[in-house]
Amino acid sequence: MKKKNKSLAVIDIGSSSIRLVIFEKISYSAQIIFNEKNTLNLGSMINSGEFIEERKALELLSLLKRFISLCKNLKKENIHIFASAAFRIAKNKYEIKTFLERNLGVSIKIISEEEEGILSAKGVLFSHRNPIGLVGDFGGGSFELTDINELKRIKFLKSLSVGHLVLRNLGRSTDEKVFKYIKNSFKNLSLGSNQNFYAVGGSFRALAKAHMSIKNQDLKIIQDYQVDAKIFLSEIKEKIFVKSGEVNKIFLNEISKSRAEIIPYSIMVLENLIKIAKVKKIFFTNSGAREGVLYNLIKKKNDDPFILNVKNIAKDTMCKDDVKNILKLLDSSNIPFAINKRIIKAACWLTNISASVHPEYRRVFALERILYNQFYHIEREERYILSLILYFRYSNSIKDKFVSSYSKKISSRKLSNCRILGQLLRVFHHISGRLNYSQLNKIEIKVNKKNKIELICSEKKVLISGQSIERGIRNINEALKNYNK
Repeated sequence: MKKKNKSLAVIDIGSSSIRLVIFEKISYSAQIIFNEKNTLNLGSMINSGEFIEERKALELLSLLKRFISLCKNLKKENIHIFASAAFRIAKNKYEIKTFLERNLGVSIKIISEEEEGILSAKGVLFSHRNPIGLVGDFGGGSFELTDINELKRIKFLKSLSVGHLVLRNLGRSTDEKVFKYIKNSFKNLSLGSNQNFYAVGGSFRALAKAHMSIKNQDLKIIQDYQVDAKIFLSEIKEKIFVKSGEVNKIFLNEISKSRAEIIPYSIMVLENLIKIAKVKKIFFTNSGAREGVLYNLIKKKNDDPFILNVKNIAKDTMCKDDVKNILKLLDSSNIPFAINKRIIKAACWLTNISASVHPEYRRVFALERILYNQFYHIEREERYILSLILYFRYSNSIKDKFVSSYSKKISSRKLSNCRILGQLLRVFHHISGRLNYSQLNKIEIKVNKKNKIELICSEKKVLISGQSIERGIRNINEALKNYNK
């Protein structure tokens, strides 16, 4: 009997909030099935490092009781609870920890600066493909900096006391003493140069949201949103702020009021980091220490998280042998592809993603399912390409309102490639009847001297005949013509 993959619940007690995240299983393909945050503001005393007040301890107890009860009701028994900066500096941290554990019957870990930084970096490893560079987790109490090298090894660098609660307790973002405090915190810090920077934390995510609004991004997915550091900083400072150091009110629809109050401080921290580390490119992420906990528990770390997720989506419509047969036929052909094999493989797995959808909406469903899915280890352009391939699996129209804006996100050459592969998958569907892709073993595909697709059948030619197949071949040939322009 196959052993059931356990789920995981992580409770993160931060300086400004407490959050529960439940992952459906412990694997690279894990999806978040529940996510709730409550404001707590334990870090109100964070500059002085004094006591966590009794009323705050009781409030925290109440929130934890609810979270743990919810986990038990959902039969989620694998619960990890950790507390960060506010607990670290509190003089009565162990008394509060003992009080909570005794009343809850659970273990709470107060993590060190280094542990927090490493967990955040592991969260980046979980969600980004081959990350190399600095990782910075900007929270209420601190700013943890780590480094990930090309071998995925993590090095803890520094924890700076420049969390947004610390800075707000010092004064307004326009105050000279706040500016000097941040500058001095970064003084004599050696972080290398020409770095990629992976921005972790809700404040940085709010910045990404505001910037997407500036750039009129139609795909507002933060994960792996990439920007040039200097241009980003310039645009944010120019368009987000008013003279008072506050956020322009027009962006309050994009970000919460509480986040808007923090943004000026996060910009100041980011500006100093960019200058000191000579950051070239910023990668925004949805992941952090909570995903780092999940990463620690995953045994097979060499698996491709993106392909695992794709397989999970496709499990009811395709099997391994089906995909193998399609890929074998594609590999043996001389069709030119400007798309990486990983995305081609994903498209093969997802070829029947809209099988159960009303025919009128199959193309739309396929496009949007990919565009808006919570994928990891996939870049933005790859997401556009995959969604367009699957759109063309169900339609050949490039003028459709559902596809026109997204088709402009990639080169015309790659767009032609999307049409070629999408229509090929459609042809394979008609040849196999969707249920028997082994039929493809009887087929050869080649591009002839006239730059046209030919299907060759080793058995009965009737296998490759019919109006649907002929129409698909015409569509592919049209796309091939554009591809070679």
